[in-house]
Amino acid sequence: MLEMLLFQYNDMFGEPFPLKLFAGKPEIDVIDILYDCVSNNKRYEEGMKTTVHIDDAPGLHKNDGREGPADGSEARS
Repeated sequence: MLEMLLFQYNDMFGEPFPLKLFAGKPEIDVIDILYDCVSNNKRYEEGMKTTVHIDDAPGLHKNDGREGPADGSEARS
């Protein structure tokens, strides 16, 4: 989902989303902001807040016990 939103943002605004500003932030926070920008046709502004909260993005629940290990392998003991 993140990749799709990054492509949409770039297509819509003619410039890449400033992903480097989000280093160390959870991926879902980036998805929420990107989705808000794309769905409301507004460029990202630093410090921008969003009320959009995607609860079930593909790959969101990695390593929380719902889908198993992030790499798809079985847990080792």
